[in-house]
Amino acid sequence: MKLGTFVQIPSPQVVEILGLAGFDFVVIDGEHGAIGPETVENMIRAAECVGIAPMVRVAHCDPASIRLPLDWGATGVHVPQVESVEMARLAAQSARFHPRGFRGLQPFVRAAKYRSYPTAEFLENANRDVQVVVHVEGTGGLAALDEILAVDGIDVVFLGPYDLSQALGIPGQVDDPRIEAAIRAAVAKKGAKTIGTYANTPQNARKWGTLGVDYVTLGLDSGHLLQATKELVLQVHAGNES
Repeated sequence: MKLGTFVQIPSPQVVEILGLAGFDFVVIDGEHGAIGPETVENMIRAAECVGIAPMVRVAHCDPASIRLPLDWGATGVHVPQVESVEMARLAAQSARFHPRGFRGLQPFVRAAKYRSYPTAEFLENANRDVQVVVHVEGTGGLAALDEILAVDGIDVVFLGPYDLSQALGIPGQVDDPRIEAAIRAAVAKKGAKTIGTYANTPQNARKWGTLGVDYVTLGLDSGHLLQATKELVLQVHAGNES
């Protein structure tokens, strides 16, 4: 199982720390995080320094949003709110060059090492190595799940429990049996695809792993920081009371 975490704090140092902690990947959050383009690029650099894969969650399923972080050197993209097979195809093709897609080609970008090596090699490597993760988070996506799983160029189908809970009319109730049922159904149908999801706790992450989920994001940076520092404060106060 690949284990990652979301990053919403606009800090390359946070990415480095998460890499040193042993996560396999980070998801730099361009959908909910207040992170500007220059900072995203520097966070990608920080990930490379410590050997952790830099993924970027884009704000929209459109070619420009998907192309930019890949040009900056991201390993791949998370595409939110994919509600149809057409959106899934758009995501996959926006992330790849001809003949597998229509990603805008500019061979002087950072991902191409500013054209310090042959463009043909860059195109081949980029098409082979990019990771496209589509988020199935609504009733439309669930209804189209079989078709989405069959789309060429989609590497991970990620079921987002929080948005799913809202779509199912139970906002925030991510432990509801209907969420687990949706994830189990995706695992049963996955074929050669990888199924991903989000876990609030290490226990939930392990549970998803035993159910066949191979790509898990465990919490997010601000949550890890808050939990760890609260525990430190509580330990100090508990010691003073004894």
